[in-house]
Order: sequence, then structure tokens, then C-alpha cells
Amino acid sequence: MENILQAADRLFQNRYIISIKKAFIITLPIIILGSIASLINNMPIDIVQTGLSTPAGQVIRVVNGAIWLGSTAIMAILIAWTLGYYLGNTYKLNGTLSALTSVSAYLTICVRTSDGGISLSQLGSSGLFGAILIAIMATELYHAFSNLKINISEDTAEEVRQMFAALFPVMLSVFCIAFTNGIILTTSGKGIDEWIYTALSLLFSAADGGGLSGTLLLVFGIHIFWFFGIHGGNVMDSIMVSVFGENLIHNTSQYALNHDAFDKQLDIISKGFLDTFVFMGGAGTSLCIIIAVLIIARSRYMRSIAKMGGVFALFNMNEIVLFGFPIILNPILLIPFLLTPLTITLVSWSAMSLGLVARVVTEVHWAMPPLISGYLATGGHLSGSVLQVINIAAGILIYLPFIRLMDRRAVQKEAQKDDNTALLKNTLNTVIEKINNSTGEVNGEITDFSIVLESVVRDLNMLSAQMQQQMQLMHTCDEYTRIIDTSVGNTDNSIKIVLQNMEKTNGLSMEGAQSMHQMMQKMEETFLSTQKNNELASQLNLRCEQIEGMLKSIEDMFLQTATLSHNASIEVTHAGVHGKEFSVVAANIKDLSEATAKVVSDIEGLLQGMKADTSDMIERSEVSLRQVETGLQKVIGANQLFDEIVQNIHNIQVQCHAVLKHSGEVIGKLQQINEQIRTTSHFFAETASHTSKVAEQVRNRSDESKEMVHKLRKLNMETSLMTVNALENLES
Repeated sequence: MENILQAADRLFQNRYIISIKKAFIITLPIIILGSIASLINNMPIDIVQTGLSTPAGQVIRVVNGAIWLGSTAIMAILIAWTLGYYLGNTYKLNGTLSALTSVSAYLTICVRTSDGGISLSQLGSSGLFGAILIAIMATELYHAFSNLKINISEDTAEEVRQMFAALFPVMLSVFCIAFTNGIILTTSGKGIDEWIYTALSLLFSAADGGGLSGTLLLVFGIHIFWFFGIHGGNVMDSIMVSVFGENLIHNTSQYALNHDAFDKQLDIISKGFLDTFVFMGGAGTSLCIIIAVLIIARSRYMRSIAKMGGVFALFNMNEIVLFGFPIILNPILLIPFLLTPLTITLVSWSAMSLGLVARVVTEVHWAMPPLISGYLATGGHLSGSVLQVINIAAGILIYLPFIRLMDRRAVQKEAQKDDNTALLKNTLNTVIEKINNSTGEVNGEITDFSIVLESVVRDLNMLSAQMQQQMQLMHTCDEYTRIIDTSVGNTDNSIKIVLQNMEKTNGLSMEGAQSMHQMMQKMEETFLSTQKNNELASQLNLRCEQIEGMLKSIEDMFLQTATLSHNASIEVTHAGVHGKEFSVVAANIKDLSEATAKVVSDIEGLLQGMKADTSDMIERSEVSLRQVETGLQKVIGANQLFDEIVQNIHNIQVQCHAVLKHSGEVIGKLQQINEQIRTTSHFFAETASHTSKVAEQVRNRSDESKEMVHKLRKLNMETSLMTVNALENLES
């Protein structure tokens, strides 16, 4: 038996079996949910179907149908994903990428529909075996190509680096499987998935298309799969439908004609035959295991698993039983797990062959509870239910000796566990008693030690009182420190005020400089205006000289005119003789008159120019006057600014005096603090001396403390040894 257990353990360590087992276990919640939804929709009970026909029932039917499509109908994809994930993890590959590769590779071999899609039947239990095989192949290829990765900078995001690392391995893995499937499909007309399906159908079908030998082989194969943790029912479901599917259709049609469930022309073996009479409670006829455990088992653990899994086993869901006891890879239950369904298959086939039991003529959902399913499957004959009772009884008889053996081992383990628990409890009680005894001795030592500590505490209390006095002195020092802080703060404020006054003085000085600069500009403008007036005055003087020359010319003309007039008067007397000469004189007089008129016109022009220049000179004089007045105002403003500067300088002097005053106060306070520090230093010297005395007292009494510590260490060693003994007893 020990060798068998070791061999089973080696099988259990196989990476493929472990990964397949994990893949099926992790998908069980989804599969069970889909099974329950399918059971509700297909339950052949009138009241249930009537309820599903109502508006609310129609909603429930639609919901259950959607649940089935999202669970059982895509079982192959779920297994391909989970198997690729777990198998990839065993190679330390990225589980998610391995799962994606498996699913993608499996979809490349699925049978195509006429419109280019994938047949839904290939995604359910029919494609489960192919999904397992392709997931293993895809993961192995991914592992083989895993060295062909693209390395990029480590600064790149982790997801991007993983994508580049898996780019070629994933592409090559999927391509190899798709390419192989393409070649096989082109040459033979069938893809990998179809060839797997065909091979299994040929393997498990008898020559007569569903005989007893093929049935026994099929039942044996289902339970071998289950023993290694693989869901045999789902894996072989498509094979059962292929081998026995037509038989149930034939029976249903024949029964509809004559309503005779005992007709010899009806086929005995069908998928309904196995679901109804062999797989009661699930694979291995698990209902028999549960009843056998409840009859003879004394193991608390086994009975709890039986009670927990019994409810699900009534609906032929036995995963809790298979993985709970466990039956998986359990060599003790291997023989009854295989023998019971094979025996029940023979008994059921024999009873129907002899005409003792009606044959299966109606399709009943696989999750229908036993006794009810037997009655419904045989067209409402009690012989079906009676046969189920006989089969359950036979299965119980087969399981009983093995359950007894397993229960004996389980009870021994539980008893040993109880003994170890009791031994541990006794050991711990002894440890506690020893500790209590030692505690009494230690308490005496602690009492003596407490006396020593009381003496030390008294000394420390005296020291504490002195320390409190000195703390008051230190508090006084703290007050002085705060005064210093205040004085320093006042000094800082004074300095800030000085700085502000300096900044203000600087600003005023800049304003004064700007005012003086503006005043200089105005004075320069006044100088230029005055210079222009001088030029205009020079021009006016020149024109005046010209007027004087003209006036002299007028005076000469006047004298000449006067002379001519005199000559004319003289010659008047001779006019008769010298008339021609008078005409010449007259012409001269005319010329003089014209020259005089021109001179007068020029004088008028000069006078007008003089008038204009005089007006301009007046205006410029007025402007110069205003500029001089503005300059005067600027000078006055500058004078005021400089007065403010003087005042600010005075303020600065006052602030400096204040700073000097505060500095004197600070120096005085520092002298007081220095005195306090001398007093405190003297106190701490005395405190140090007193502390040395206390330390000497503690040192003199340390021998007693060392002895007590030695006893405590000894107690600790004894406790440790007793604890080690308790742990060794528990481990053994």
C-alpha cells in the first residue's frame, strides 16, 4: 500500500495532470452555475414548465439560457484559458499570455460554419478534449520559443516590455498550430479537432454502434479521467452523444408509436441510460459513497464532507465529494470508484435485457435526482426507480469495505491528533505548574529586591525635590531668556525702523536729485529764450539804423525839393522865354516825389516787421517769466525735500540712541543670566555627587539582583526545554 501511495504521489507531481486538475477545479463554479440553469429550464415536471411559461417564467428561462451560453456552452474556451495559464506558470512564463496563446490556438482549429464563423458546439463539452490537447501543445511551443524575445530598454513600461518579449513566441506558437491544422485539413478534409473527435469515437464505440463492451470501456475511461482530477464527464460528453445519441432518438420515436418501454426493439444503451442508472450522484455513483460514509464512518471529517456534498449529489453534482474526501488520486478508493459504475452498468444492462426493467425512452436532464429520473426516463415505470434503488444498494455494498478502511485510517489520524492535543495540553499544564512554583520563589526574591528599590526610590525622591528647586531657578532663567528675546525683538524692530528711515531718506534724496535736474532743464530753457530775445533785439536795432538812413534820404530829398521849388519860383519870371526848362524841372520834381513815396513804403514795411518782432519778444519774455517762476517753485520743493532729509537723519540718530539703550539692557540681563548659570552649575555639581552616592548604593545591592536574574534564566531554560518536548510530542 505504501508503494502504491508513493506511485500515486509521483503521478500527482506531473505538471500536466496538476495543471489540468487546477483548470477544472477553478472553472467548477461556472460549470455548476450553468448546470443549474440548464436543469431549471429542462426539468420535465409539469408545474415547473407551467411556471416557466408565465411572463416572469419567460424572463427566468431567458436568463438561464444566457447563463448556459456564458458557462457550459463555452467550456472548451474556459478550459483552454485556465489550462494554458496554470501550465504556463509551471514553466515560469507569463500566465496571461500563455492563456491567450492557448485560446487563440484552439480557435484556429475549430470547425467553421458555412458563414465563416465557429460552431458553438465546438466551444462546449464537444471540444473539451481538443481544447486540453491544443492548450498543452500551444503552451509547450510558447515555452520552446520563449528565448526568441525582443529586449528593449528597462525604462519602458513593464507591460510594453512583456509584450515585446512575448511577441515572437506567441505568434510562432499560434502559427505552428494553425499551419499544421491547415495542412491536415487540406489533405484529409478534417481538422485536428475533428480527428480527435473521430479517434475517440472509434476508440469507445463497439462494433455494433453502442454495445456493452464499448459502454464499459467508455465508463472506465470517464472514471480514469476523474481519478486524475480531469472532469471525465465533460471530456467524454461529446463521445457519448456521438456513440449513443441516435439510440435515444430511436427509442423515443419507437415509444411514441407503441408506448411499450419493454419493447425488445428499443436500444438498451444510451446517454440517458448512463446518466439515469450509472452516474447517480455523479461519477463513481457518488451517492453510494455518501450513504456508505453516513452508515459506517466514524471520522468527523468524512461525515462532514458527506453531509456537505449530499445536497449537491442529489442533483448529480459530486465535485465536493471527489475533491473533498478526496477520491482524486486516492489509491484506497480507486478500485471501488472504477468497479461500482462498471458493476452497475452490467446489472442495469442485464435487467433490461431480461425484460425486468423498462428501457430508457425519454430524455431526462442529467441533473434530475435519482428515483425521479428513473421513473421519468422509463416512461413512467416504477421499475426504473426500483432498478436505481438496487444499483445504489449494490454500490453501497462495494464501497463499504473500502470506506471502512479509509474511515479506520481517518479515525486513527483524528485519534492521534486528539492524543497529541491531550499530550500537548498536559505538557502545557505541567509547564504552567512549574512556572507557578517558580513564580513563588521569584516572588520572594522580588520582595527583597523591592526593599532595595524602595531605598533607591527614597533617594531619588530627595533628588527630585532638589531638582524641582533648581527647576524653579531654571524657570527664572527662562523668564530672563524671554526678556532677552523681547529686548532682541525690540532691537530688531529698531533696526527695521532705521532701515525704513534710511530707505525713505534714499527715496527723498532721489526725488530731490530729480527736482534739481528738472530745475536745471528749465533754467537752460530760460537761457535759450533770453538768447533768442537778444537776437531779436539786435535785429530791431539794425532795422532802426536802416530807418535812420531812410530818414536822412528823405531829409536830402526834402532839401532838394526845396531847392527845386526855389529855382522854379525864380524861373517863373522867365517862363515865357525859357518854357522848356520848366518842363525839365517839373520832371525832376516828379521823380523826387516818386522816390519819396517809395521810401515811405519801405518805412512802413520796416515798421510792420518791427511790430512783429516786438510781439514775439514780448511772448518769449512772458514764457521766460513763467519758466523762471516754475524753476523757483522747483527750488522751493527741493528745499523742502532737503528739510525732510535733515529730519529723517535726526530720526535715525534718535533710533540709534534707542538701539544703544536696548543693548545696555541686554547686557544687564546677560549678566544676571550668567550669575544664574553659575548657581545652576554649582547645584548640578552637588547633584552629580549625590547621584554617585545613589549609584554606589545600587551597585552594592546588585549581587542580590544578579542572583535573582540567574534564577529567572534557569526557569526560562526549564520552560524552553519543556516547550521543545511538547512540540516534539505534537510533531510525532
